[in-house]
Amino acid sequence: MANTVIPANTGNPQLVPRIFSAQLMKRSIGESFFLGRFALQEFIRSGDGSLVGTDPNKPIQILRDLERTSGDTIQYDLIADVKGDGVYGDDILRGKEAKLSFLLDQVHIDQVRKGVDAGGKMTRKRTKHDLRLVARNALTRWFARFFDEAITCYIAGIRGEGTAQWVLPTSWNGFAGNPLQINDDAHEFTIDSGGNYSANPSNATTLKLSWFNKLETFLTLMDYPLNPVYVDGEPCYVVVLHPTAVEQLKEDASANSWLEIQKHANVRGKDNPLFKDSLGKYGRFILHSFSKVPYKTYGSKKVAHCMVLGAQACVLAFGDAGGKFSFSWHEELEDRGNRLVVDAATILGIKKCTFDDQAFGTITLYVDIT
Repeated sequence: MANTVIPANTGNPQLVPRIFSAQLMKRSIGESFFLGRFALQEFIRSGDGSLVGTDPNKPIQILRDLERTSGDTIQYDLIADVKGDGVYGDDILRGKEAKLSFLLDQVHIDQVRKGVDAGGKMTRKRTKHDLRLVARNALTRWFARFFDEAITCYIAGIRGEGTAQWVLPTSWNGFAGNPLQINDDAHEFTIDSGGNYSANPSNATTLKLSWFNKLETFLTLMDYPLNPVYVDGEPCYVVVLHPTAVEQLKEDASANSWLEIQKHANVRGKDNPLFKDSLGKYGRFILHSFSKVPYKTYGSKKVAHCMVLGAQACVLAFGDAGGKFSFSWHEELEDRGNRLVVDAATILGIKKCTFDDQAFGTITLYVDIT
């Protein structure tokens, strides 16, 4: 049977890129582990009605500044707590108001592109419509993986040593002028062999359930605690664990303890994306497992850089990729019309939120996974 070959951009040449670029953005964000759970999909509108970003009271904030192009910088506010005493009784309040405090951070943006080759006329056995869908699905998965790998590297501060499943090489150290940055000592946590706090990954031990009691105390006593995320009015933190750390936790917890943790996952996951596919909840901590949590060898130990996330742990900023959907879509016949190639591009930057070189919304949880 003869192959069906339809030229690139069949139909309306403006409509096809618009439809598929919109689908690519929506699907890649939705399929992303981090963006699909820890960032709201609804954008806040500015005074002129333009979409500027998602809720900053979530672990990951998405910014959209379609006036910016590759090589530009986007500045954004980190929300600081109001400080100082209040006014009592009939004392005069005028002149004693606390100013709203915003800490300024910035992220650089650059173009990221990926293309697929559908092959020549002799190898293409699907209709043009099917090839578009195949290309869209392949590029959706690639961008979702790129988002997840880049976000976890920025939050953890390292790319690490794992190569299986990854699209980013072990030499990757960030992009767009936003380098990876290890957390400062005040935002690092592990429990050493003596049961004491430590900020040194070389002192890490295997994960135990009791760690989370100590971690809650650690968070409470910090000079500048992480801003929590709120679930039904309850302050919570998200913990992203390496699968080996999850295995250690299950072995340490009693059957009743683990059932207590799990009972929150299915019930609350239906209404709140923070619980989507979660392991459950222990105290204030919503527990998740992610296969690409980076790890690194320290001496004789293989140590995972697990992550504790509060509000504004990380920011992802989109610039102008040539359309209002932050992605561009391009189809072209190459090799004198014989080979169909499809490529997609976006202009973005990713960065762990910091102020004065200190992490703002995250703590690195070091776990020995040797």
